[in-house]
Amino acid sequence: MNYFNNKGQSFIEGIIIATIITIFMFCAIQVCVMVVDDMFANYSAFYATRKVVVSKTKDITNVAKNTVSKFFIAYIAKSAIIIHYKTTHWDDTILGNNIVDHSNKQIKKHNVKIAYGMNIIFPKLFGRFLPYREQSARARMIKSPDEEFYNKAYPDAREFFKYAK
Repeated sequence: MNYFNNKGQSFIEGIIIATIITIFMFCAIQVCVMVVDDMFANYSAFYATRKVVVSKTKDITNVAKNTVSKFFIAYIAKSAIIIHYKTTHWDDTILGNNIVDHSNKQIKKHNVKIAYGMNIIFPKLFGRFLPYREQSARARMIKSPDEEFYNKAYPDAREFFKYAK
């Protein structure tokens, strides 16, 4: 004898499971978007630092900012996830010491930091009531004293391929 009314139990269970799976799916999509944006920002910081290190101009802070701007403007046009960014560049001594190379030039490290904010898919659900996530990417490099090898990897190598502008 059936004492309980089980009509609709499978439907309710299906809705609960579908809701849980949908939430996990959107969480996974959000994590993937964040990872791709972070990889892009880290590559942009690396590229800007590389360009600062090999730059021959004296105004290297603008070189860093312009390089990152060119990357981010193109990326924001495609993505619309990153909503703002700020680039900072500074050069400093290494661990507070004045270290010189073989030609008695002071070696400085160059830092490029990109602070950016990215949209969150469901800010009320994932972002603790914040509409975006703040993140930063940073790259550090030391300028090589051997300027003759800026465009090639080793003494007998050909110069790196240059793209037409």
